[in-house]
Amino acid sequence: MPVHRLTAAKGHTPDGLFMHFPSLPSFSLLILLALAATNLSRAQLSAETPAVGQPPSAADSAPIRSPEDLAREKAIAEFTQRMKDANYPALFEKAASEFGVPTDVLAGIAFAETRWEHLQWPPGETVSPETGMPRPYGIMSLWDNEYFGHSLLDAAKLIGKDPQELKDDPYQNMRGAAALLKQLYSETPKPADAQGDEIESWRKAIVKYSGIPQPELSEQHGLEVYEYMNDGYHQYGIEWEKHPVKLEAMRAEVAKIKADAQALALAREKEQQEKDAKLIPALAKKNVNNEAPKAQSGAAVQVAASTPSTKPSWMIWGAALGILALVVVIYFALRPKDISSRK
Repeated sequence: MPVHRLTAAKGHTPDGLFMHFPSLPSFSLLILLALAATNLSRAQLSAETPAVGQPPSAADSAPIRSPEDLAREKAIAEFTQRMKDANYPALFEKAASEFGVPTDVLAGIAFAETRWEHLQWPPGETVSPETGMPRPYGIMSLWDNEYFGHSLLDAAKLIGKDPQELKDDPYQNMRGAAALLKQLYSETPKPADAQGDEIESWRKAIVKYSGIPQPELSEQHGLEVYEYMNDGYHQYGIEWEKHPVKLEAMRAEVAKIKADAQALALAREKEQQEKDAKLIPALAKKNVNNEAPKAQSGAAVQVAASTPSTKPSWMIWGAALGILALVVVIYFALRPKDISSRK
């Protein structure tokens, strides 16, 4: 291909382009059409662009939301309205005052456990199908299993209600939890950092209420209840005023409990490793002792098998002598006669 045709084909020069495509309109007409299109675009831009100082419309400034965003916004709106309609702060106060429990203790446990949501499950579903974790019941997260305990049954018994009522009714769930907390508070030693009946004195009862069997985890959970209580919460329809508490002593004690638990776990692991180290040589020695006689007897069997028997077999010798005699007879019978005997 000539150079000018190659250049025109690539569109580098308008003249070459028109020479290569003679059916296109003239260059002047194209310029007029381009100017007209430019003026039209400017007119549309002027009509669509707001004047200086005029804010853009809501439709122009709104971000594009995905279906997931819309679904999330809908769920948040529904949860917020549900929290407002439930009016849980008033119910916490009513249940707490009935059994002599600080209102913020009930509210704090509920927030740490369920975020003030009354947990309900399909009939017969006692564990999560996804994780296998036991299901807690109600806004106060009452349990009915072998791992975390049977606080649901204990709470229902204390207020004289059927456990199903505590599963269905948030207020009865709160009442049962308050009665159980009061009992645990009277039975459990108070923390050393709390004085009198101040709200910090309920921490050990809260720890025991959780049902978590590991001390380092249950103590951490109890601390978190007080941290939430200290901050309060105002979002998604939850209105909970903060209640300042003394966190420093709690955090120090919980940190020590967790450190002691970790040290104990390491000590147990080391002890087990030492037992394993002693057990392995003993097992190896035992195996050697058990296998030595077997090796010796095996060698003896092998030697015995490879040593031929020294007892002659008379049958073999008799057959050999018979064959030898037969050969001798045949030899003498077929031997040529002596020349001297022919004379």
